[in-house]
Amino acid sequence: MLAIRTIGGVQLAVQPLRDGYQVIKSDLVSDSSGRTAETGQALRYMIRPNTYKLNLKFKGTVAEIKQVETLVSQYSYEVEFLDGTSGGSPVYVTGHYFYPSDRTVNYNVFTGELSVNLIEI
Repeated sequence: MLAIRTIGGVQLAVQPLRDGYQVIKSDLVSDSSGRTAETGQALRYMIRPNTYKLNLKFKGTVAEIKQVETLVSQYSYEVEFLDGTSGGSPVYVTGHYFYPSDRTVNYNVFTGELSVNLIEI
């Protein structure tokens, strides 16, 4: 089962490490959200629920890592990724666009490592 099927419609040369794949969902709320001064009651002004962030770590040959680095270095792209299972079948998310953040790349003579966060637009 592939963690990432495609980035920008292209299959990856190497998949994220087993411990290097994390899907985070969070709610995007307005700056006006907070607590009232009088009662301390929470006020949430929702902009968009269930916004995705993917924390990814890759390790592979120099060519494999360069291919993935090129894909995630674009300004924005659609990512098809695994978000759990249902009834034993994988559930893939499609139609969400991301931009890269916090890219770290290390190359040795034959191998490379890449870590990147993909944040939904």
